[in-house]
Amino acid sequence: MKQIIALIRQNPFFSVVSVVGTAVSITFVMAVYMVYDIQTANIAPESHRDRMVYSSYGYTYRTSNHSDSNTGMSYQAASAVFQNLPGAEVVAYTGPTYIRYCGASPEKGMRRTVRQVDLNYWQVYDIPLVAGRLFSAEEFDACRDVVVIGEQLAREAFGSAEAAIGKNYFVNFSPKRIVGVTKDVSSLFTFAYGELWIPYSTQKTSLYSEGLRGDFEVMALVKPGVSKEELKRQIEQSLARFNETLTEYTLELPDLSTYTERQFFRSDTMTPAVTCILLGLILLIVPAINVSGLISSQMSRRMSELSVRKAYGASRSILMMQLLRENLVLAFLGALLGFVFSCLFLWLGKDWMLGEGAPGSNFDVSIWLFLRPTVFLAVLAVCLLFNLLSVFIPAWHATRRPIAEVLGGE
Repeated sequence: MKQIIALIRQNPFFSVVSVVGTAVSITFVMAVYMVYDIQTANIAPESHRDRMVYSSYGYTYRTSNHSDSNTGMSYQAASAVFQNLPGAEVVAYTGPTYIRYCGASPEKGMRRTVRQVDLNYWQVYDIPLVAGRLFSAEEFDACRDVVVIGEQLAREAFGSAEAAIGKNYFVNFSPKRIVGVTKDVSSLFTFAYGELWIPYSTQKTSLYSEGLRGDFEVMALVKPGVSKEELKRQIEQSLARFNETLTEYTLELPDLSTYTERQFFRSDTMTPAVTCILLGLILLIVPAINVSGLISSQMSRRMSELSVRKAYGASRSILMMQLLRENLVLAFLGALLGFVFSCLFLWLGKDWMLGEGAPGSNFDVSIWLFLRPTVFLAVLAVCLLFNLLSVFIPAWHATRRPIAEVLGGE
């Protein structure tokens, strides 16, 4: 270690360039990794992302000539397809998410995100209650004028979450009784985010397209031990059976997808994970080549030192390990600096790197979301890979040159 510190002091320019080069590379690699990880990992309140299958809104058309096509699916059609699926642990039906004028009175309000949900929604997403309760089965079945709101709205309108319980809150100028207050949800969480949650009516049926038209979406939680692909097959089989009962129209679910497929592009040849890995490797390899050139230049200045050590009995493996350890220290310092930079970079740019497409404006997330053990372990792995890429080849060439050739000045 003393020798490593001495070498750093003797070559400050090289050390700074090496550390900064590593830090910049790690910053961009980790930014790509963390964006993918944050968008797909199981993070509360979306704690079951890896077990979710989504229906999207469906698509209907007249079977005979594919005319009268419409996007959307009614509650009756959705429940007919998704009920009694053996591979589903919980199935939640959600109505359309609206931006509505909401407030403690008709005169004082703002545009807020309103979700129409059922009782199973709260089993799929882990949104903790701060005060009160969720609406009951009786209130949902009767579509009562009740609402669950976020803590921020409760504080703004009534001073505290507890004071909001039992008060009226106007949604699109219609009063609804507050029965519960939840912890605020960041709009980073596309499907769990909401500022108000109300029950929807299950009785509204379209008079057109054999009652297939509507605005409902389905979220199915896969049972443990059942694959998402198996559940998709069960849904497609159920859909085929349902279409056999129709006389004039056909319902399709072209966007049946997992959570990752909903958040990223879908391709039969390349998954989002593979895409991120390839992009990360490109961002890693190109700077590694540049740093490798600097190391090669540095090695040429130390050829006499290496040759003298070989003359006194040091083997190539010992010299290789010494060179790798020296540069590992610099790579490790660069990796730590890059990890800090990537967290700050993602934190400062979270609105455009993570927030695009979010349904609302409450994009408050804790910086601790980025400081996760898995991310730190990934930094260490990338650090080792970067060190091997940039140091191994120059060190191998430097240690294989004959002693007499180097000491003779050739």
